[in-house]
Amino acid sequence: MSDPTRSQQPEREGGGPVDAGDSAAASRPNIIVILADDMGFSDVGCFGGEIETPHLDALATSGRRYTQMYNNCRCSPTRASLLTGLYPTQTGVGLLTQDQGTPPYQGFLNRRCVTLGEALRGAGYHTGISGKWHVAGNRRMHCWPHRRGFDESLCGIGGNGYYTTERYLNGELIGISDDPDFHLTDATTQHATATIRRFSQDDRPFFMYVAYNAPHFPLQAFDTDIARYRGRYLEGWEELRRTRYLAAIKQGVVAPDWALPDPDEGAGEWEGEPDKVWQDARMATYAAQVAHMDRGIGDIMSCLRDLRIVDNTLVLFMSDNGACSNELSIRTHQRVPTRNGGPMRAGNDPKVIPGPSDTWQSYGLSWANASNSPFRRFKRWLEEGGIAGPCIMSWPGALSAGETDTESVLHVMDLMPTFMELSGGEYPREYGDRRIRPVEGESFAHLLRSPTEQKMQRRELLYWEHLGHRAVRSDRWKIVDEEPTGNGWALFDMVTDRTETHDLASAHPEIVADLADRWEEWKARVEVRTWDEKKGYRP
Repeated sequence: MSDPTRSQQPEREGGGPVDAGDSAAASRPNIIVILADDMGFSDVGCFGGEIETPHLDALATSGRRYTQMYNNCRCSPTRASLLTGLYPTQTGVGLLTQDQGTPPYQGFLNRRCVTLGEALRGAGYHTGISGKWHVAGNRRMHCWPHRRGFDESLCGIGGNGYYTTERYLNGELIGISDDPDFHLTDATTQHATATIRRFSQDDRPFFMYVAYNAPHFPLQAFDTDIARYRGRYLEGWEELRRTRYLAAIKQGVVAPDWALPDPDEGAGEWEGEPDKVWQDARMATYAAQVAHMDRGIGDIMSCLRDLRIVDNTLVLFMSDNGACSNELSIRTHQRVPTRNGGPMRAGNDPKVIPGPSDTWQSYGLSWANASNSPFRRFKRWLEEGGIAGPCIMSWPGALSAGETDTESVLHVMDLMPTFMELSGGEYPREYGDRRIRPVEGESFAHLLRSPTEQKMQRRELLYWEHLGHRAVRSDRWKIVDEEPTGNGWALFDMVTDRTETHDLASAHPEIVADLADRWEEWKARVEVRTWDEKKGYRP
């Protein structure tokens, strides 16, 4: 079976593109959200990384970097907030897509929320998604994109890697591609650009959600991409982390007075590492996955330029959480199909060099610690390394170019009210026969429309909970319960110490008490349940 997404690129009526400047929709921007999966804060070149990301760097040059864009520390909760403007438990996706036995953690979007697809379609937008959905399981088709407001969708079934992913096109199973050159990153890009071309045939604006799986494990990339990075990481993760920290300071995304924390617990010492060549190959393959995604982003931007709509298109790039520290057991993922039908060489085995379709590895905690430089912790934690990622926004027709916003505190759930304001639509109180919860996010549209507006002034605090970890962020202060074992809250000054190296809880107990009380009020309001290591979220 050939890949159906490759042929769906119809020619425009009249033989040429419509210039956005001649369109009645020019005052309402097209909107593209590009979401990376498990990307660390400093993986992008313009955030201090050595990985070659020329297209993301160019996006920053034409737009603006935001250094305080927050997520929900894990894939499904972040995507639920991005799509709805709500906290995860308010959508039914408080954890992942497995049912935890209670409505806030049922594992699929409930009827009390609307998606960006539903809301923006109601505002007159075309709506499309290409890539990872992950806010409903495979058996919850009533919650898949084609049933939640998206006109066009290509989504894969998770867990089968980059070469043998089964996909759904507009809700219909199209299976695994037999194209020998197939790679999921390319398929995501190709469907996105084809959909943009179709949407651009009329004057209606469009919303396109491009949700890459990259650079989430498994480490699977083309040999030619990996070869560009082999040998670059033989100096080790400690040196990489330090180099990125210094580069991020030079680029203005990290303050020079923020200390580089000690390596996270569990990070190894490179000098004593017995498998340096294999470790270099792991990081090289990860870098190849990031570079591959960047190439796809370049194709999307080229498509916008070809259609002459780039000036009136808002492009937003971010990550769903920080770098992933998971180490994979050799016993895991052995039954995942391979391209040639042979056995999967699964797990982080130093005897196996990662990259081919029959390998299933991750890059592990030590490299993840470097990916998140200069922050602490990882995906699933609520320190900055878990919930803060790179963010770039470009809108040449409105947004001033080449700036860095280090002050605005943003959250992924702010996208819903921002996009609704830009679209001229209204966030609905009701949708069909469903009564919808009030939006929790706050619009930052003024940051995009005003060349002089430099900071987002939040009305409300930001809150998190995940697997018992807790956090609250105010304008300046952040409290975080580092270990959900009764150790209590730590307090950090996000202006002078965003790398969270100096706990000020004992110096300011009144601030901790106030923020902790507010967290308890929020917990009750959004129906956060108590986490139990053995029983999960208790009803």
